[in-house]
Amino acid sequence: MMAANGKPCHNVHQDIESVLFSADQIRDKVDELGRLVVNEYHDKQPVVMPILKGGFIVAADLVRALHPCPEGMVIDFIQASSYGAGTETSGRVEVAFDAAAVKNRHVLLVDDLCDSGLTLQEVTRHVREAGAASIKSLVLLDKKERRKVDYVPDFVGFDVGAGWCPNKWIVGHGMDTAQIYRSLPYIGVLRPEVQARYVTKK
Repeated sequence: MMAANGKPCHNVHQDIESVLFSADQIRDKVDELGRLVVNEYHDKQPVVMPILKGGFIVAADLVRALHPCPEGMVIDFIQASSYGAGTETSGRVEVAFDAAAVKNRHVLLVDDLCDSGLTLQEVTRHVREAGAASIKSLVLLDKKERRKVDYVPDFVGFDVGAGWCPNKWIVGHGMDTAQIYRSLPYIGVLRPEVQARYVTKK
């Protein structure tokens, strides 16, 4: 396939070694998470906060799965970044959000993946210091074997622990490598030779 400028398009699907979770599996899991969130927040007028950039697709699916939608629910966004140019976390998290939007509110942080736990731990700290009434987190994937801090998400879609390709790079449904692959409707593992392109050279 050719782009409008005459150059060949990059078929991102061909970069995938295997599919871990299909679009149908993800949809069913998000519906399940939606029921849990409704039960928790039906009377709390929550602030749903996708953690950008990876959490925006998960959050979009989630809020459409809330039946009935909690009265007074609003959506705001929080920007957090912890990854460098390659596949390893930098260990330093930068956080930016509207502090006034969370003061005295019940906040649900939404992200695609919890691996090191550094991002969610730091985001939680910032939101707490801004005066949130309560803070919980929801992630689509949880990779406990990569934890660097003691952090446990409150709502988890899929637990991708030991045996689930711990040393391979997962992409799709919001998760990226070099800002690519977020749009994949499924979650898959990059082929080893593709992953090698993005590994930080030491």
